[in-house]
Amino acid sequence: MSPAVFSKFNKHSKPRFSHTLLLPLLAISLSTPLQAQTLHLINEYPATSVTAAADLQFADTVRQLAAALPADALAIITQQEAQNPFKGSAQVGALSDGKVEMATLFAGIAGASDPFFLLSALPFTVGGFDDARALANCAQPAVEQHLQKFNAHLLYVTPWPPSGIWSATPVTDLAALQALRIRTYDDNSRVVFEHVGAHSENLPFSAVPAKLAAGELNAVLSSGDGGAGNRLWDQLGNFSAISYAIPLSYTVINQDVWQQLKPEQQAVLSEAAKRTADASWNKVKDRIEANYSRMREHKMTLNLAPAQELQDSLRKAAASQVAAWQQKAGAAGIVEQCLKGVAQ
Repeated sequence: MSPAVFSKFNKHSKPRFSHTLLLPLLAISLSTPLQAQTLHLINEYPATSVTAAADLQFADTVRQLAAALPADALAIITQQEAQNPFKGSAQVGALSDGKVEMATLFAGIAGASDPFFLLSALPFTVGGFDDARALANCAQPAVEQHLQKFNAHLLYVTPWPPSGIWSATPVTDLAALQALRIRTYDDNSRVVFEHVGAHSENLPFSAVPAKLAAGELNAVLSSGDGGAGNRLWDQLGNFSAISYAIPLSYTVINQDVWQQLKPEQQAVLSEAAKRTADASWNKVKDRIEANYSRMREHKMTLNLAPAQELQDSLRKAAASQVAAWQQKAGAAGIVEQCLKGVAQ
């Protein structure tokens, strides 16, 4: 991706989730009755996770807004965790092929099919949520372009709290880091941990419980949110807040389904998406402390200031991997263009 593509976007770019004003559309008399639409939204994370909670809010907002439409014109059914019949990368194919109308895809899952989507999960690239949102807003035109490969239309993104290390034993020094058999969530994180000497495996979250039970893993790279939602404290009693990344999940709708909707129905989804995205960005910081409180309640040991040698080793490994990703994804310069003037 040429840097010139992003030259007109910067950290002050405004979100583009709001498309068409809702109320004027709802006021238009319909020449033909709206066909009832029930859309299924899949997500492999549990309902308590930040993205699944956003999906539930989205579905409820759609319900409220759709009340102004003819009866039963639009409804969202969420299928989360065990209710979701598609796992890992199979979710991308299910969405693209129309086996399901909508999906919330974690960046690592989408990135397995197109490495561009690993942008939000680049290690040690953003300094906080303001930077993460600026990068997401700036990159949105390119994201929408890449989603065409999935036959998908973007509705909203949801940020995760920063990724850290859940582990069976404390990660206090480089030797402890190298002793990890850690689940990572995309190819970049797999390579970064391999470079520091750990054994790492790129796995969707749905594959983690069985691997932990079998003793094949002794650590998981995840936010406090994702790990708490999956009760990782039952087997992993330590958390190191390395602030590896603030990845996104992308909530999308099959493009064919989107085009078949009436403008009034599209307007409802777009407005609900905007409200959901705004709420997610505004509330995500509060979830961090809430997660830490839950982890402490379950007798976890939290290391909120990891040793400098750990941070230095991970950042050194990350630098070379980010450069490799830029070549692979054809996205050289996007971070610099979108976060110009922000200290990396």
